[in-house]
Amino acid sequence: MSTGRRIGFGLLGAVGGAVLGGGTGLLGGLAWVELAGTSGFEGYSGFVVIYWALAGILVGLAAGAVFGAKSGR
Repeated sequence: MSTGRRIGFGLLGAVGGAVLGGGTGLLGGLAWVELAGTSGFEGYSGFVVIYWALAGILVGLAAGAVFGAKSGR
């Protein structure tokens, strides 16, 4: 029973962490584009924002899974 609970909380934490990380990465990418004055030529600023969002999703996914699995004890 305890193993299933840890897996469930780990998956729930991974999804929540990915959502929060993606939102944080999106806001960070938008701030970076504005502060650094990134060029909009051929959509370059959009690529920068998406890179930040994807990095946030990956970090949030890993951190959320670890946090969720530890809190499922």
